[in-house]
Amino acid sequence: MIHHVEQPAIAPANGGLFKHIRKFVEADDLLEILETFQEWKQACLALDKNSDAMPRRPYDVYTLLRTHSERASHHLTEFWQHIAQRFEDDRFQQHESHGGDVKAEQRILIVGAGPAGLKAAIEMCLLKCERVVIVEKRDTFSRVNVMRIHSGDMEELTKHYGARDWYRKICIQDRDVVAIRRLQIILMKMALCLGAEVYANCEFAGTESDVTSPYWNAKVVTHPNETFRFSHNVLIIASGEKSSLPLNFEFTRSAFRAGTATGITCNFTPTHSPVANVDTMEGGRVSYLNTKFFNQLKEKGLELENVASYRTDESHYIVMTPKRATLLEKGVLREDRADPEDLVKPDNVDKEQLMSFARQVATEVGVPESSEFLQMKSRKNGESWPDVAVFDFTTKTTASDPSKFLVEDYEGGKKVLLVALVGDALHEPFWPMGTGWARASHSCKLLTHVVKELGSDATHWAEHIEDVASWHQEAYLKLKSESYAPMTNVMGSG
Repeated sequence: MIHHVEQPAIAPANGGLFKHIRKFVEADDLLEILETFQEWKQACLALDKNSDAMPRRPYDVYTLLRTHSERASHHLTEFWQHIAQRFEDDRFQQHESHGGDVKAEQRILIVGAGPAGLKAAIEMCLLKCERVVIVEKRDTFSRVNVMRIHSGDMEELTKHYGARDWYRKICIQDRDVVAIRRLQIILMKMALCLGAEVYANCEFAGTESDVTSPYWNAKVVTHPNETFRFSHNVLIIASGEKSSLPLNFEFTRSAFRAGTATGITCNFTPTHSPVANVDTMEGGRVSYLNTKFFNQLKEKGLELENVASYRTDESHYIVMTPKRATLLEKGVLREDRADPEDLVKPDNVDKEQLMSFARQVATEVGVPESSEFLQMKSRKNGESWPDVAVFDFTTKTTASDPSKFLVEDYEGGKKVLLVALVGDALHEPFWPMGTGWARASHSCKLLTHVVKELGSDATHWAEHIEDVASWHQEAYLKLKSESYAPMTNVMGSG
């Protein structure tokens, strides 16, 4: 059994389930979510007359929570109802194989608790896999940059999964952006309620085969330096586009360039005063559709291709693409360099001038002077710095394959390890298109179909590999080519 030092078993306190549910719903960061979930789960177990041991299977955990909590609190009414309907979806129905005599079930290990990893966990739990575990190297959700949620995904989150039971403001009044950390919080709470296990401060350190078992054994290292093992036959890599983990399984990546442009992102403390609401630009603008606005910026020495401004509970987020000549003239870039990635390397960026430039643009789009840069903090040494960055956003990478199958012999015959990529680890999105969440979510749904088609008995997966791998590759090619929204829709025309 996996134990995590940050999540000790906690005896239920007095006050009933309502208090535990409310604390969990209101929890606002990773470790707090895990702690309050443990309290709630233990309180449910204490009320259960049929068992004195915590269930392990995800569906059994979900059943325990819902059975004892649905009438105790109104907080999650829509969520429970929607999830019950999801379990009945044809997409999640697995047929018993080989007469129901299953020798090795589906055990899922997910590396990374970003939006894609958490979405994958939800999907695998709905498939009623035997076990679903997520390992996350961080102990906090700190990504306040925004993610675009397109209309179809908005409807899925709110009307199919009850997301507003977790955060009332998501996707209201046609607001189609959400802070990444907020989306992580929502999805993590859903995944936990569906029986996924989440372990923070842990890093995946490789996997190896065992000739005596139909499973592989993953090595996971915690902080401080402790080690545990987890048996699995599906490894989902959701650790982002910069992760080297896919290389360990011989995935290759190719780079593509969508033009040449330099981006700047910055986050300020959010302001929701009436004056700020009147003066602040909301949404995005592109230069060729907003000539007057961008000419006014140019007269002030701020020549941009586009700019977007979004306010969330977490921050006031600004993203822009300045002209290269402007950044050189303003001293943000020390020298011109031909390679776009070399151009924005730390040795060529004047941080003070970068902050000054970002602050000037922020003022022009209505960020009050009283709003300061949010501070980022290092996990390693606790040092902090203003949340402003310059980057090349036109060079993107994509994996050649969405999945690979490792086949080996063991005492019982042939066994298979499915290794799959989802989210940015699979296909890095092009920011102006706003397709990050759409493609991440879609990649998880494709993987659900793959796991379902392999069958509920993993000892027979080798019989289906060729057909399933071919389908996944073809579906992935369609995913990469699909356009979810043109840039003009993302940036706006007003």
